Amino acid sequence: MMFEENPPSRYLTRLAHPEDSKETNAAVSHVLQNQENTGHIPVDNSDSFASSGDLPANPTSSQNHLANLKMLMSRQKAEYESKIASLEQRNRELQSEIKDMHSKLGQQRKWYSLVEMKMRNAERAKEDAERRNEMLQKEMEEFFETFGEINRWK
Repeated sequence: MMFEENPPSRYLTRLAHPEDSKETNAAVSHVLQNQENTGHIPVDNSDSFASSGDLPANPTSSQNHLANLKMLMSRQKAEYESKIASLEQRNRELQSEIKDMHSKLGQQRKWYSLVEMKMRNAERAKEDAERRNEMLQKEMEEFFETFGEINRWK
């Protein structure tokens, strides 16, 4: 019988996340330990058992372990699907929040533009008022000069 150097690598795929269930690791270790204890170690040359001599010593034990692994995988799948659903919900909430922020930003920009426009208008009005005051001041000075000259002649 040919022994494989790393038997789990052929039958078990690496889990997607390093924080995957310790239960799965424990179950895999238990199955591998059981295989060593029963003398059954998977061989490289096929994916199925070639003859009845290759069958495990205790088929119900292997079936139980397989059922346990399937149950663990289904539990993990449910956990991952739940996490995915939760992340998708959070993503929708964040997208909604971003949309609200964009809307508020647009309102702030409009408000800022309006304030800028009012400030420019106020600055123009101030400049216009200063020019009118200067003109009135000059007109008053001219008037008093003229009025004063008229009073001197009298």
